[in-house]
Amino acid sequence: MLPPGLRCFLAVAQAGSMREAAQRLRLAQSAISRRIQQLEEDLGVQLLERGARGVALTPAGEILLHHGREATHLTERLRADLDALRGVRRGHVVLRLVESFAACGLASALASFRTAYPAVTLDIAVVGSAAILAGLHERTCHLGIAFNPPADPEVEVLASAAEPLAVMLAPHHKLAGAATLTLAELAGMPLVAPSHLGSSRALFDTACRAARVPIRPVLETNSAHVAAGFVADGKGVAVMVPRVLALHLEQGKVKAVPLADPLLNGSRIALLARRGRRLPAAAEALSASLARVLEQAA
Repeated sequence: MLPPGLRCFLAVAQAGSMREAAQRLRLAQSAISRRIQQLEEDLGVQLLERGARGVALTPAGEILLHHGREATHLTERLRADLDALRGVRRGHVVLRLVESFAACGLASALASFRTAYPAVTLDIAVVGSAAILAGLHERTCHLGIAFNPPADPEVEVLASAAEPLAVMLAPHHKLAGAATLTLAELAGMPLVAPSHLGSSRALFDTACRAARVPIRPVLETNSAHVAAGFVADGKGVAVMVPRVLALHLEQGKVKAVPLADPLLNGSRIALLARRGRRLPAAAEALSASLARVLEQAA
């Protein structure tokens, strides 16, 4: 319901380039460029500075971006009101989530949701917790599932569950029979840790400093498959969220041993939405399905 020129401008502002915006909107770059040029002529200002490395917003573009996001929010509220009148028949929901829930939990939530609302389309991507919070702030996603999100006055926690880190190791590993393990017991072992891009790595590093245990991972990765292969071959151990390796745990290729550390045991995974934002009916329905899965995990 947004004017075509404004819709194209918002897509370019979010993507940072005409090319990526064209892919998202499934339009030719030339068509997007023409619509934005027409919008600039109508408004009498330059909105974008075009360069070899992409585009940047002018001061006028920054102002339009703010008002454009507000217009998008109002459009969503209108659709939510109309959807409430006729029930959830259609809609489009944008969800951003961490890999652990994508690996274990998402399929169950989507199965029940898709059965009830087959006409609703979804945009789901795995990103880091910081990107999820940014997306909620900027209203580029309806819902987010993040690991250990910090308190944020603009973000509401709709549901949560415990998400402790654990030691992942091969079933034949010498420590596989332990009831719990300490960080000190992992010192000196070949260890896999999440990459610095994730919130779980920041938590792990904080716990090591608090315990005064100098652990330097031999491998850092954001890939569950890389970590599972390293661990299953008995080359070392990994400290990560067990949910990430749920399939490998079910198949018996790896084993999870709890960590006796209050910091690492107190982490949580949370379903988030922007506070005060009225979600479309389709997003509300997906939120309920995701919340049920988290409550079952809790």
